[in-house]
Amino acid sequence: MRARNLLALLVVGIFVFAVGCKKKAEKPAAETSKIKAQMETVEKAESEESEAEEQGEKEEGAEAQEAKVDLIALPEAVLSAFKTAYPDAVIKGASQETEQGVTYYEVESVEGTLHRDLLYAADGKVVEIEESMATTDMPAAVQETLAREYPEAKILKSEKLTKRDLVQYEMQIQVGEKTIELTIDPTGKIVEKPGE
Repeated sequence: MRARNLLALLVVGIFVFAVGCKKKAEKPAAETSKIKAQMETVEKAESEESEAEEQGEKEEGAEAQEAKVDLIALPEAVLSAFKTAYPDAVIKGASQETEQGVTYYEVESVEGTLHRDLLYAADGKVVEIEESMATTDMPAAVQETLAREYPEAKILKSEKLTKRDLVQYEMQIQVGEKTIELTIDPTGKIVEKPGE
């Protein structure tokens, strides 16, 4: 009788252990499915982006090669770093790019109305951050340069670009019929002019 009770307890214990292990194993899969669902929703909502915006995002030259990446293929260190830093953001896309033989992972995200693109090294360290922002939120020196150099410009897109400790402000502006991309540093100096 006592042996049966011990055997029954052992079977129950094994069953509880197996169920616990199964739930632990299903949790990352559920998180990945949730992220994929969020990504699909955002992709549908943004499928009508203008061609001009897409053109501005493409990297020119043979130095960089970019390929779309499934979220599951992102290194765990990259996904973990992103989720830790931006828990409320929704991933809308991911890509892998190689520059000068080094592989980086770009994560495109949305958090409310803020669009944020992050470039990560494979170990999860942030290499570059691009964040959308209103031109009125940029430093006064940047706004003054823009008003002085391009007083009739219509601002199509403005972003804050952070590469390690370097901060710059990138804008896509329309002057007449021309669309111009411009980079200005926080002191108001134009770093990259049209045609350069």
